[in-house]
Amino acid sequence: MKLGNISLITVFLAMTCSSVVGKPPRFPVWYEDHQVTMTVVNDNVVGVDRENLEDIANPLFSFGPPGNQPQADVITVVPGERGYTPWWEVYEVTVLNGRDVTTDPFTSADEILEAEEAGTVSIEETEFFFLCQILFGGKR
Repeated sequence: MKLGNISLITVFLAMTCSSVVGKPPRFPVWYEDHQVTMTVVNDNVVGVDRENLEDIANPLFSFGPPGNQPQADVITVVPGERGYTPWWEVYEVTVLNGRDVTTDPFTSADEILEAEEAGTVSIEETEFFFLCQILFGGKR
């Protein structure tokens, strides 16, 4: 997926490569009105069958390129819940009604899906998959 002149993959790789050596990058994400931490673990993922990823990846709702988002991503499941895997597929969310997500963020997948049904956001599947683990507790 292209975001202006920068592809989502390029931005994501730049974000992961800029982490402190020996420490994977961490960033907050929303899950059911609470923030949890996502940590990138896909530095050396090889030999993954893309077709299988489509069956196991969980949706991650994104509001722009990593590092330049008006709000944190929103995830649909966390460890310990049925269906959780550390694989994610990015769905790009575009706000259509002028909602300022910097001060009034979406904080759950249900809220985003309700907004799509109401026509106040659009959701686009990007077919961009990545591997990240969810951590509970403190941030970096």
